[in-house]
Amino acid sequence: MILVIGATGQVGSLVVKELHRQGRPVRAVVRGGAGRADAADVVKIATEVVDADLGDRRSLAAAVAGVDAVIATANVVAPRLPGDTGATEKRGYVALIEESAAAGVGRFVLTSAPTAAMDELVPQAASKRAAERALRETPMSWVSLRFAPFAECWLALVGSSLPLRGERHATMARDYPFLQRFRRATGHSVENHGRMLVPGPSRHRNAFLSLHDAARALVGALDADLHGEHQVGGPQSLSWDDVAAIFAEVLGRPVRVLSTPAPVFAAAQTVLRPVAPSAANIMGLNRMVGLFETDWPTPDLLHALGVPQPRTVRDLLEEKAALPSGV
Repeated sequence: MILVIGATGQVGSLVVKELHRQGRPVRAVVRGGAGRADAADVVKIATEVVDADLGDRRSLAAAVAGVDAVIATANVVAPRLPGDTGATEKRGYVALIEESAAAGVGRFVLTSAPTAAMDELVPQAASKRAAERALRETPMSWVSLRFAPFAECWLALVGSSLPLRGERHATMARDYPFLQRFRRATGHSVENHGRMLVPGPSRHRNAFLSLHDAARALVGALDADLHGEHQVGGPQSLSWDDVAAIFAEVLGRPVRVLSTPAPVFAAAQTVLRPVAPSAANIMGLNRMVGLFETDWPTPDLLHALGVPQPRTVRDLLEEKAALPSGV
């Protein structure tokens, strides 16, 4: 039995679907239980559904009992409840790892993020580093996949609705007020005005990875001969200028890049931290992307993880453009 933490999130729900496609038994963690309306598609295909919360250690101990492996994808980038904070996630992941080791779990697969000099200043990154430290202290076989920016998320965040077409459980569509206000103001900027609002210099390069390929890689990591931390990028490295050019070709209109310097996000993070920590976390993530690059495509590693033909940014945008705008 494979436990999926964060089974109703954008990545976690795709992991559940991939495990189901492969005929592997899956225990899905659905906070609120099987009756949650927005989790119906996950509940329908999961072998078992359990109600657990990263903030409740006892529920985590019950969730890991009797499972062979854990795939952990939960995050609080766009929190669903007031108590969903970076600090809660950090403590929760350490507790989950300790309970998994105590329960005799054989394999632990962590969804992680690239390292940067300012990790401890961003709750999301700090949580990943704490989880990796906790994993090193256990006897479990484990792997942490440090993913490059997810294309469906970041290409939406810079001002496009196109990457969200057809996406169930999309992080960018969560009912989180701060994010929804931002999306209402900028979410159609690329399509309507030909402007892409990016963090940092337009020449910065990233190996953007589709969330769908990340989910397949996480499932592939269950059986892969890998241990420890591994950087996982998409099939090619692109600058924001390159991305704008692809948007322009797919949409049939000019698209220009407007850069926001990283210090702007640093200032916003500082102002928001005391009153809106989750919003400050999002500003911190933008600051990180504005300062650091993930210029490391890893097609060979993706192949080893069961993703022989990962989607490029062009593949993704062309696929989305073929879907009706209301999907």
